[in-house]
Amino acid sequence: MLSADVLSLFERFAIGRTYGDREQIQARGERKAGLSIVRSGAVRVGNYGRDGQYFLTRLLVPGDTFGEFTLFADLPRTHNAEAFGETVVDQIPLSDFNMMVQEYPEIKDYLLSALAQNLHIALETLDDVRRQPIIVRVAKVLLSYVHKHKIDMNIPITQTMMSETLGVSRLSVHNALKEFQKMNILERKYGAVFIKDYDALVEWIANHEELASL
Repeated sequence: MLSADVLSLFERFAIGRTYGDREQIQARGERKAGLSIVRSGAVRVGNYGRDGQYFLTRLLVPGDTFGEFTLFADLPRTHNAEAFGETVVDQIPLSDFNMMVQEYPEIKDYLLSALAQNLHIALETLDDVRRQPIIVRVAKVLLSYVHKHKIDMNIPITQTMMSETLGVSRLSVHNALKEFQKMNILERKYGAVFIKDYDALVEWIANHEELASL
């Protein structure tokens, strides 16, 4: 997530647009180069299968960016992005982005560092899919929301969103959350999960991961 100072700088070069709930922001395969920054609301990033099933990859919140690959590698968009509730997204076209980094070259380093962190998360997630049981993956998703978005222990995520993110059934997510509730580690709420004992969750993951810690 970008700092308040960087976000303020971006607003000088960006064009803000408001999207309604589920309105498309970008489509998989688009080659239009530019940087997008979530100003308010949230953005669902994912793809649809041939059968129409949706697979959620990430839920972006204010301060998150997307589109960096189109800027640095001239690559097409890999995912669909749509608004989750009313959402404002700041758009910086390639020409304006180049002007910005000429005036503030440190911005490029900032974004490349963020890309490296996201790549690290992606590789960890890919390995989890291959090695970790569903209950461990559910726990790590909850922990990642706390770490990445620096939110409090009340995580605004539904069981459906978690099942879409992990590519598993909603029942599997429900059963995993139920086990953690029995251990008094978390509490299930309407549209959210509240982590009651953060340290216990971290310890549980360390004791149940199939891989040794770094």
